[in-house]
Amino acid sequence: MNVAVSKPPARRRLPLPDGEISYLEWGTSDEGKTPLHFAHANGFNGQTYSRILSRLADDFHIRAWDARGHGATTLTADPARHRNWYVYRDDLIAMAEDFVKATGQKIILAGHSMGGAASVMAASARPDLVRGLVLIDPVMTPASFRLIMALYKLTGRKGGPMSLADGAEKRRAVFADRQTMVERYLGRGAFRTWPREFIEDYVEGGTRIRDDGQAELLCAPTWEAANFRAHGHNMTRAVRDLHVPFALLYAEQGSTCRTPFPMLMKRRDPKAHVAQVPGSTHFLPMEFPDLVVQEIRGFKARMEAEGR
Repeated sequence: MNVAVSKPPARRRLPLPDGEISYLEWGTSDEGKTPLHFAHANGFNGQTYSRILSRLADDFHIRAWDARGHGATTLTADPARHRNWYVYRDDLIAMAEDFVKATGQKIILAGHSMGGAASVMAASARPDLVRGLVLIDPVMTPASFRLIMALYKLTGRKGGPMSLADGAEKRRAVFADRQTMVERYLGRGAFRTWPREFIEDYVEGGTRIRDDGQAELLCAPTWEAANFRAHGHNMTRAVRDLHVPFALLYAEQGSTCRTPFPMLMKRRDPKAHVAQVPGSTHFLPMEFPDLVVQEIRGFKARMEAEGR
């Protein structure tokens, strides 16, 4: 597996009324490359995917944000008021508007998990900004799941669809240092299938060093948990209103792209590449980075061949 990292990205900031979006950027607008924005999963950050994105920097002008409540972004993130992911859609539209203004081109939105869902909703709402989508096991759940989540929240029940939120809320947020955090995660829990270098990038981009020298998660466990509980958005409607080209890779085990969404996506565009990746889990980008790089390059090539 080739995960060599090229020239490091620059750290940039986009001011908004309630704070700043922090993002990594590979390349500049004067290079004329295809603009690509990458949106990360819940609890992660843009730097987590740098081993993938750096390999695309020869063909793409790339930005990878830290979403609201994650990484170095300073936008308001109040778990008590978090109801749905439309806030990420709106933040991503602001990012896309700025990127289009800087490059003079529509952009490709790529995303993993929550980032894929936000990308679908942004593209559905503002196709004038988006050239296409590359989705890596996006969170796409049917109306029945939203109803079950609402019932569990109303009755205060634990477990079931609330298990991820309950677990996130109990996450340890402070470690002696970043190295200790890496060693604690390596080969365990959600990080079980991750190569060490991806964990190192996740930790570096997702922690701050406190005055006492300890490393603290920048995505508070309460905010990560709130994201797992906040399913008031409507992905079925977003897919129905989607009118841009796309590609979709989804996991074989534990996929968050639930039935019937792979079928619905293929129905939206019969020419789209929609594929389940054998042997993959929800952490497909960390397990199959070469495949993700290939998919993004292939998507660009297909659009150019079709004149889109």
